[in-house]
Amino acid sequence: MTKLLEVKNLVTHFVTQDGIVQAVNGVSFEVNQGEIVALVGESGCGKTVSSLSVLQLIPQPPGKIVDGKVIFAGMDLLKKSKEEMQKIRGSRISMIFQEPMTSLNPVLTIGRQLTEGLQFHLKLDKKEATRQAVELLKSVGIPHAEGRLNDYPHHFSGGMRQRVMIAMALACEPQLVIADEPTTAVDVTIQAQLLDLIRNLTLRLNTALIIITHNLGVVARYAQRVYVMYAGQIMEQGTAIDVYHNPLHPYTAGLLGSVPRLDEPRRTRLQPIDGQPPDLIAPPQGCPFAPRCVYVKPECKLKRLPLVEINPGHFTACLVAQEGALPWKKILFLK
Repeated sequence: MTKLLEVKNLVTHFVTQDGIVQAVNGVSFEVNQGEIVALVGESGCGKTVSSLSVLQLIPQPPGKIVDGKVIFAGMDLLKKSKEEMQKIRGSRISMIFQEPMTSLNPVLTIGRQLTEGLQFHLKLDKKEATRQAVELLKSVGIPHAEGRLNDYPHHFSGGMRQRVMIAMALACEPQLVIADEPTTAVDVTIQAQLLDLIRNLTLRLNTALIIITHNLGVVARYAQRVYVMYAGQIMEQGTAIDVYHNPLHPYTAGLLGSVPRLDEPRRTRLQPIDGQPPDLIAPPQGCPFAPRCVYVKPECKLKRLPLVEINPGHFTACLVAQEGALPWKKILFLK
């Protein structure tokens, strides 16, 4: 497959009164053309900051992209000027933001917000942009699309607003779409509809998709490959099947063990992950998960562990797994 996006050793910090927060600390991942990739982890692990860094949307100050490369279609995006990035965002890379209730401009009509990008990036006149805006609303399942162009965001429900956000993201048929928790604040009955819609539209356009989520069910259903993040670092990466059926990091195993599974025996007790994530102002010297890990070894606390390929395409930053032991499989009832 053709490599579309390659993020190399991305480091993003935020300056606060208490010190420098190392929100993203050496993250590397890649996305192929037309592929669906998931960044998964608990809140605060650096998923969203990583994606915002790709698009140079980190507010500066207090944020700063300290190091790394973001290679998109052969270009290093971190070397692009603001004007150059403005032409790339929305046309070649789009983002569906996390909160549909606040992502749309409340004082502009839906039609104005949809046609703006079409006119700016595709140089369409107002009439043609309006025609395409109607087709976009129809494609995301909004009824009476033509009559809704003059409505404002507050006339739409949360689910409908997110459909508008999806339409805006796909308006210029980008090569890559980043969906940041696309079902946040949306009724649970609508979540699957929205995710199916995003997947089907991106597949039709052969657009690559990055899904940012903490929902492991979303990962299992939609992603081809998975990157598991914790405390600003990648802990494990592999295909969705490998990560689910053969987790190679105790943090991944902890995530899987803390949510109900249909293939578990009845009355199985969920296994919570004890402790709290580390302070990213003063992160641990070694593995960031070491203070919470029940399988920790003295060496884990001494230095940061690199990702090592255990099986073809399946990497982990866990010393225990690298030595061939997977004691957490018994707890997860994995064979």
